[in-house]
Amino acid sequence: MNRSGFLLLETSLSTFVIMTGLIAVLPLMALCVRASKDIVHVKTATQLSVELLEEIRLHKWDELTPSSLQAISLGTATLGPDSGETAADKTTFDDLDDFNGWTESPPQDPTMQSLTALTGYTRSVTVSYVDSNLNASATPTDYKKVHVCTQWLQESPVCLDTLFTNR
Repeated sequence: MNRSGFLLLETSLSTFVIMTGLIAVLPLMALCVRASKDIVHVKTATQLSVELLEEIRLHKWDELTPSSLQAISLGTATLGPDSGETAADKTTFDDLDDFNGWTESPPQDPTMQSLTALTGYTRSVTVSYVDSNLNASATPTDYKKVHVCTQWLQESPVCLDTLFTNR
């Protein structure tokens, strides 16, 4: 039997097996590259939601909240900017419910400077009253839920909720 014939056959068969394996793995590699790009957008969207939530947290619970920490009587059911505040300028907001309905694209820092490196992201805020069981309430309660969402282009938004209390 000729040994050089077996080497050619073994080499050809090995090459075929390796090529078949590589062809099978290529779509998986492409999927991994795509997933890693998506993770970057999810991470950035999460950080942007956290940043805006922390910015809101720096504001008083309500327009009537005194500088010392104490509960206030419940205000009106109307949430959003009060008179004298500009709905398009968050630097005029003095309490957290003023952010109700706030949307920004691209995201802006607390001084309203656009974060141009983050073009393509949109942030939005909803503020609502909730009862002690966290159910939506049409009347004022001692609890406000702040819902912040950040979305990258047409991807699913990353949303964070927090509860603020009047105590």
